[in-house]
Amino acid sequence: MSLQDTISQLARRPGPLAGVLVLELCGDEPAGTFGTQMLADLGATVIKIERVPADDPPPFTPQAPVPEAIAYFWGMNRNKLSLAVDVKSDAGRALLHRLVKIADVLYDNFRPEVMQRMGADVATLRAVNPQLICASVTGFGRSGPLAGYPAYDATIQAMGGGMSITGASEAGAMPVRCGNPIGGLGGALYAVIGILAALARRRRTDEGAALDIALFDVQLAMNAYRVPPALGANRRYIAEPHRGGHGALPYGPFRARCGRWFVLGITKQFWTQCCAVLGKPAWEHDARFRTEDDRKANEPALNAAVSDVIATRDADDWQARFIEAGIPGAPVRSIREAFAHPHVAPRNMLMGFEHPLGQHLQVAGDPIKLSAHPHTPFAGAPGLGEHTHLILTRLLQLDEPELIAVRESRTAWWPDHGLVYARPSVV
Repeated sequence: MSLQDTISQLARRPGPLAGVLVLELCGDEPAGTFGTQMLADLGATVIKIERVPADDPPPFTPQAPVPEAIAYFWGMNRNKLSLAVDVKSDAGRALLHRLVKIADVLYDNFRPEVMQRMGADVATLRAVNPQLICASVTGFGRSGPLAGYPAYDATIQAMGGGMSITGASEAGAMPVRCGNPIGGLGGALYAVIGILAALARRRRTDEGAALDIALFDVQLAMNAYRVPPALGANRRYIAEPHRGGHGALPYGPFRARCGRWFVLGITKQFWTQCCAVLGKPAWEHDARFRTEDDRKANEPALNAAVSDVIATRDADDWQARFIEAGIPGAPVRSIREAFAHPHVAPRNMLMGFEHPLGQHLQVAGDPIKLSAHPHTPFAGAPGLGEHTHLILTRLLQLDEPELIAVRESRTAWWPDHGLVYARPSVV
């Protein structure tokens, strides 16, 4: 059997990236682990390289409910293999470099000096394998005055400008961080796009690449259509950042009779239907609201009028009316409520595992639907070192004396039995 076939067989889910070997050297942040999960979902063989534990943790015993830390881990590590190896030791780095020789991608989210200490800096890795694609996701990238400066999702959102246009529309209102960590998630998405582009380029040139993805850059890029007006001649935009729908009015949450929030996003093509659904057809001809510019100029009055109307019915009632009219409007749902929506199951957007933890965990599905690759189930997140022995024997072809030596020296580690979910925090 060829090496390529072996790599494909070790993938935990079929897909268009079958045969692509990805090495993950990441902490627990979405900027790293969410990106490699996307690659694993697409059929790549992703090896999560983890620290060797200080001792031999006991196997996990079923608990109800599953501890939050383990549930969190399952949310971003499905379809992966786990290799526990001490990359800070000479012998561990040698094993890493043997994997690098046959790998297609190495994905990290550590500062450059950390990667250098592990013998995993770009220059070293590309010397081992010139065709390797090195994808590095950091807070501020590898150049510029803030290169190497630490980042956290909230600070990245703040520095990138996006947080200035969240929250209430009143002047001086407190900015609000986006609930999902879009700093890290956005970085992962751009990293995956860059990796796919580099793989396509390598097919033509046989050359590897080094990707430098900065979360700060990503936040700046995600401002997209807001940049030209903000940096142009629109001084009102500069002095008072617009927090609404940028042309969609009425826009945002309004309190329904049941106490829940109902969110509108009404652009000009929906205004006539919106007036009808709200039971206010006269608004279509009201001088204050007739055009988009009129609604912008009279936004406080519009919001007050819409608030009064929305307060007369329950959120679910409004939802049914807006769906029937074919215009955008929706109640704010909790995550549990969102995944219970009848539109979720037909799209396979809630996936579950019957797994060795003894319970049924559920995770978000894969939004990428490819006609050439019908939907298949996910494999669960790996236990610590669960696949160390498999990887060392199948990919690196270590014999029994070598396996004994690396385990006794704790260069590499795997559990004697069961699955271990107590993990060292970072590589």
